Amino acid sequence: MDFWRFTVPDTAYFTEVTASYNPFILFLSLLVSTLAAYSLIVVFKRVWQTRQAEANRLWKWFGSVAFGLGVWAMHFTGMLAFMLPISMSFNVVLTVLSILPPICGAYFAARILASQRFSALDIHASALALALGIGAMHYIGMEAMKTQALMVYTLWLFITSIGCAYLLALIAIFMLVYVQKNNVIGQPGLIACAVVMGMAIAGMHYVAMSAVHFYVATGVEVLHHEDHSGSAILALTITGLVFVIFATTLLGSIVDKRLQAAELVARVSAAREKDIVEHLADGLMIINKNGRISMVNHAGLTMFGYTKQNELRHADINKILPGFNLTWLTEDVESEDKVTQLEGRCADDSMLSCEVNYSPMTAVAENAHLYNVVIRDVSQRLALEDQLRQAQKMESIGQLAAGIAHEINTPTQYVSDNMSFLQGATASCLAVVGKTREFLQAANSEQEALLKNELAILVEDEDIDFFIEEIPVAVEQSSEGLKRIAKIVSAMKSFSHSGDDSMTKVDLKEAINATITVARSEWRYVADLSAEFDEDLPLVTCSRDEVNQVVLNFIVNAAHAVEERYGRDSAAKGHITISVFCREDEVTITIADNGVGMSREISNRIFEPFFTTKPPGKGTGQGLSLAYAIIIEKHHGSITVNSEPGHGTTFNIVLPVEQGNFHSENEESREDLIC
Repeated sequence: MDFWRFTVPDTAYFTEVTASYNPFILFLSLLVSTLAAYSLIVVFKRVWQTRQAEANRLWKWFGSVAFGLGVWAMHFTGMLAFMLPISMSFNVVLTVLSILPPICGAYFAARILASQRFSALDIHASALALALGIGAMHYIGMEAMKTQALMVYTLWLFITSIGCAYLLALIAIFMLVYVQKNNVIGQPGLIACAVVMGMAIAGMHYVAMSAVHFYVATGVEVLHHEDHSGSAILALTITGLVFVIFATTLLGSIVDKRLQAAELVARVSAAREKDIVEHLADGLMIINKNGRISMVNHAGLTMFGYTKQNELRHADINKILPGFNLTWLTEDVESEDKVTQLEGRCADDSMLSCEVNYSPMTAVAENAHLYNVVIRDVSQRLALEDQLRQAQKMESIGQLAAGIAHEINTPTQYVSDNMSFLQGATASCLAVVGKTREFLQAANSEQEALLKNELAILVEDEDIDFFIEEIPVAVEQSSEGLKRIAKIVSAMKSFSHSGDDSMTKVDLKEAINATITVARSEWRYVADLSAEFDEDLPLVTCSRDEVNQVVLNFIVNAAHAVEERYGRDSAAKGHITISVFCREDEVTITIADNGVGMSREISNRIFEPFFTTKPPGKGTGQGLSLAYAIIIEKHHGSITVNSEPGHGTTFNIVLPVEQGNFHSENEESREDLIC
């Protein structure tokens, strides 16, 4: 291949022929070069934006091939626009081989620019790679031409063509780097870069075509009328193919961008969700319908004393929650989250109190439904609740202290008075007993008569007949007083000590009577209290101390309501009625008063923590809130309120006779408690 064609042949034997350009095909060549350049720029953008090594590598190769085909198509279209007055054909091997240089040049440029260092050396090296690829492609393609003419290049135009390609490619890359560095959004910047780079391709081609001259030997026939319609059709076909490549590149870029954006969002979302799950304060497990654990978060592992996922993965949930019933997962499928309280077993076999919330997941694994199980360690909360209940008991005792002291002081006073009386009576009786003993031991009748006379005088002086009558009364009164004191102390003791809150069989009649005794000082001066109990009242499974606390709170509130209406010093008294009756499997405790009553606005809020209408020092607003927690949340009962201002209030407490294994709680709103 005689590539170095810079020697002009002897004009005596060769004649130079002039060529012309088909304007339409020339325009198509410019369009092809711009589309090829835009495809490469789109690829550069994807290379910079993608974070996946494999996708990055694929885009480099795809972009390089698309650019190489585009440059080759531009050259071929440009050659179709070049009209020589002689016949012309192409060497297939060289034509195909000419595709490789622009592919290699584009790939090296992409490799250099992919690092995004954008140094002057990188920019110049990438521009040079593109220019050499374009130039090599052009001149190899020119060598693929087969004509009867001799090609000769003008040296300075030959060099200028490479320089033109390098300069315009350099400008285009500078523009592209500027767009990338300054995060310029929109197509105008990319289109401008594509136009400049397209000019680098087309400019190099047409400058190089200006450098070439064709000489035919003397005597060779020159064509004067050639049909160029076939060239135009072929050029249009090539342009269409390039447009398909361009559209494929653009569409692939858009799809890849969206896929990577979606993947990034999914990856970020998954990382965020994993971070949230791992940093939850509560334990989270995912189980299947067979109760096998698929995943446990860090809090769940720590809660039960485990350190690794593998220690619980695929284990049965009953390993850590022995009381968990798998049938709960399929019951009430249309209901929302379900909550229950269970005992959990730790790795060291110690137990802790857990609040378990479980719900179905929308995800399905291997055609099996999965379930979320959220576990909260409530051991500390339960301990604090016990302390709060104990504090409430002590608060109640403190509020009743003065009245209870008075209740104890009254029998204590008359026991003390009777003891003083009995002390004097005992001395007198002992004196009579002593004189009687002397009389019985008299030695003769004279001494016996003297002692009898003295004994009679002593019996009369000591008023023994009065003592005989009063001593049994004093003893009986003292015994009753001591029993009264013991009853009050026993009732106080049941409230003041922190007992076992476990469920036991309780005689509500005995428990409520004890509560009435404790609260006596609150109601005795302002109301008459009557209590009615069903004769066949069954034993109720409940926490005795907690139910007593609830009844005490309601009695004290009733007494305060009555006092507010009638006053403490008024001759008129109110009424407080307590009735306990059984209906089927429930026991109802009704506490009614004819006090001041409540408006509906107040009734709606009475179970809110710290809400109270009492003056400072007389109430903390915790009594009814604790009553709500005890009756509804712990005993699975209900409380209803019926109140009318000026007509009094009635509370109905309903308790189940037997406490079942409640695994689900769908609590009503507090407003629903108001009748």
